[in-house]
Amino acid sequence: MTIHSLHKTSAISLEKVAGTAPDLIDMYKDAGTSLRKVDLIGRRAAVYLVVDRSYSMLEFFKNGAVQRLSDQILSFSAHLDDDGKVPVGFFSDTMHSLGRGGMFRRPQAFVDVQLGGHQGRIAELHNSLGTMGGTKYRPAMEAVRKHYRASSAFKASIPAFVAFQTDGAPHDERATREFLESTQDENIRWQFVPFGEERQFGVLSSLPGNVGVSAVGYNPLDLSNAELYSRLVTGLPRA
Repeated sequence: MTIHSLHKTSAISLEKVAGTAPDLIDMYKDAGTSLRKVDLIGRRAAVYLVVDRSYSMLEFFKNGAVQRLSDQILSFSAHLDDDGKVPVGFFSDTMHSLGRGGMFRRPQAFVDVQLGGHQGRIAELHNSLGTMGGTKYRPAMEAVRKHYRASSAFKASIPAFVAFQTDGAPHDERATREFLESTQDENIRWQFVPFGEERQFGVLSSLPGNVGVSAVGYNPLDLSNAELYSRLVTGLPRA
């Protein structure tokens, strides 16, 4: 992320999006409209996407719902962060490791999905990870915090905005609650994007003030970009 003073413009222009990722133009425009409605054009944040890779998520990977969400978050991030990238990570019972190990390249919790290199990227990453598992939130949250604390955004006091996608309540509910309660004063906003029936995520609604929920229902592909963004912007820090 290149750090610069805040002003009332998007981090990346429509012209640049059109030149690097023309298929995302409509999403970018819809995201901009939602941000303008709540006077948040010009806000800066380090945007993350965390994706549930439990067994019950398989159909959402197959039907393209996770890829679409990744595209939506990348388009949203283009208004908030000028590097054109979103760190994406996958979790089940633990945080999955991405990339090959070795002397010069260690496995990592996040890889960047970027404008122009986004098409089919979720399927590529998902297929490289092998067995799917259960649903534990805390390992993924700890990985986000570690990545954010090592970033230039953290050093510049730019907040992190984490789109945390899942289709099930956490198996580690107590550990998740303890982590969120102990870190509620940190500069990280956890915006959950549940796939499925909203009431099964009731545990999230009673968590600290740095947690929000933007449920999308059982058929996330049926939810318009505009509606998703209208839900996401409620979680952006205003100061």
